[in-house]
Amino acid sequence: MWKYFGTFVNVLTVLLGGAIGLTLRARGSRPRSADSGRASLPDTMMPCLGLCTVFAAASGLLGVESGAQAIVVVASMVLGLLIGYALRLDDRINSLGDRLVRRTGDGADAANPAAGFVTACLLFCIGSMTILGAFEGARNGAGGLDLNCHTTLLIKSLLDFVSSTCLSVTYGASVMASAAFVLLFQGGLTLLASFIQPFLIRINALPMVNCVGSLILLSIAMNLIGLKKMKTADYLPALFLPILICALLSNFGVAL
Repeated sequence: MWKYFGTFVNVLTVLLGGAIGLTLRARGSRPRSADSGRASLPDTMMPCLGLCTVFAAASGLLGVESGAQAIVVVASMVLGLLIGYALRLDDRINSLGDRLVRRTGDGADAANPAAGFVTACLLFCIGSMTILGAFEGARNGAGGLDLNCHTTLLIKSLLDFVSSTCLSVTYGASVMASAAFVLLFQGGLTLLASFIQPFLIRINALPMVNCVGSLILLSIAMNLIGLKKMKTADYLPALFLPILICALLSNFGVAL
């Protein structure tokens, strides 16, 4: 059950942020405009969370123990990006989100509840951190809570808390309903990852999967800090390539 800890925390932060947003909405509060001369709280907090994400990514980059494993990581990142770029994963995901929001509410009604629900579900569940966090959580066994297995989802929970608060001010209670989708989607990914984990251990792919995940996390951090806009979803295929490469090498008797 501990493997779902990060998801449970994420659900609670969405609900808590939504409740705060509803309180602000009831008091007539609205997000601060760009003309006010002062940055909004979300804009101020994102670089801070980005720095925390850099720290989390750096701690995960230390698991590669040999030159062969480093080669697998580099090859996975390069090939994964080429696959993601060819498939236009990042563009397609963003386009899907835009189409779903347009279908659930038009621009004349920015507070459409259905649009709020769809927007929140996409924001909280469609992205690199969701997949990375789910696979990390699956590593937490039954022996007790290991916070090292939930770093990504805990950072994501902070991001979703801020986002849920802001979205609820605009869309209302429909944003809080997205917490159920977060629970089912992320929980399902963690369950799937837990089934394939024994295979990953057998072929010794976990260190390289973790390192690739940390590099993707670092690209997310660069977006949060504003250093460079990176299409992080294009890197998602790289997360699965170490599994394929390690499986092929193990069949040829190559030790990593």
